Amino acid sequence: MAAVMRASVFVSWVLFSSYFIASAMAGVSFSTLPRTLVLTSAISSQDKSASNVARAGEDDLVVTWRLNESLAGGEVDSKYKSVIVKLCFAPVSQVERGWRKTNDDLKKDKTCQFKITEQPYSSNSNNTVTWTVEKDVPGAVYFVRAYALDVSGSQLAYGQTTNKNKTTNLFVVEPISGRHVSLDIAAGVFSAFSVVSLFGFFAVEKLRAKK
Repeated sequence: MAAVMRASVFVSWVLFSSYFIASAMAGVSFSTLPRTLVLTSAISSQDKSASNVARAGEDDLVVTWRLNESLAGGEVDSKYKSVIVKLCFAPVSQVERGWRKTNDDLKKDKTCQFKITEQPYSSNSNNTVTWTVEKDVPGAVYFVRAYALDVSGSQLAYGQTTNKNKTTNLFVVEPISGRHVSLDIAAGVFSAFSVVSLFGFFAVEKLRAKK
């Protein structure tokens, strides 16, 4: 009987410890965050033909954020210490891409992978940042999201440039090609040299066979 009691206590302790560890490792749930920040974004580009397309490594993204005016004056932002702004994949660019998968646990969420800026929180006026789209940003459809953080860096609230379903106000990032004329010429020369070398190899082999 005593052995059964000890086993029961041990199992209870293991279950409690597992729950405590899992809770400690879990992040903030996105679904619990209030949407208190208002965000807008615009592409600054020399190419005016496509207003919703940004070229990686060339064009700028101008992002503005502020506290929702209907909430101003209360204590809703009393614990906000900083704001982090990120570039996020839209659902259409997450399909069959597990490395971009959305997760309600923000520690596991892979929606927003590119940091635009992190600044001290201010509710006094519009806050604006101009960010050049980095060269390593892959071609995809995006939106912008901001999180209000507390002193420990935990998310307290958010705002984004799109609607709840992430289907409006989206834009495209056109990836850098990474190809240059000099590289194309070098590749052509190398290919021609390879063909000549191959014919030379066969000629030498034929001479050796005759000998």
